[in-house]
Amino acid sequence: MHAIIVLLLGIVGLGISGAFVGVGWAKNNQITTYLHAEKITWGLSTPDISKEKIVDNHSEAQNAALTLTAHRQSIAPAYNDLLGGQSLAPTNFIDLKNARAMNLQTNIYTAVLAFGLAESIMVAGAFIIAVGITFVLIGIVIYQLAKKSDC
Repeated sequence: MHAIIVLLLGIVGLGISGAFVGVGWAKNNQITTYLHAEKITWGLSTPDISKEKIVDNHSEAQNAALTLTAHRQSIAPAYNDLLGGQSLAPTNFIDLKNARAMNLQTNIYTAVLAFGLAESIMVAGAFIIAVGITFVLIGIVIYQLAKKSDC
């Protein structure tokens, strides 16, 4: 009886792990698709850009975010400095330019975080696969041992 419980836990673990890996993979692909649609090249080398390479993975998104941060910080070192203590004036060209810089920076950092989350989900799934396999093997061993002791 114990063997069957352990074996069932292993099978359930394998099913759950498949869901984790599948969801993580799907989200990773979704982020990549969105980045492809936006044709982001920030942070890529000139040769990569000339080969029509675009940002489409975690490390490239991180480089793009750092590039945008450096560009935005060349305007002002911190968000608070962009407006100089004033309110955002939607008719002021400089304020709109600053808002655009902040928006682009926030969006690419969102992609970086989304890639990280998708990768974390896939790693958790891989761990659950290992646990599920272990449970299945232990269940089989317990079953074999119980079968031998009954003889």
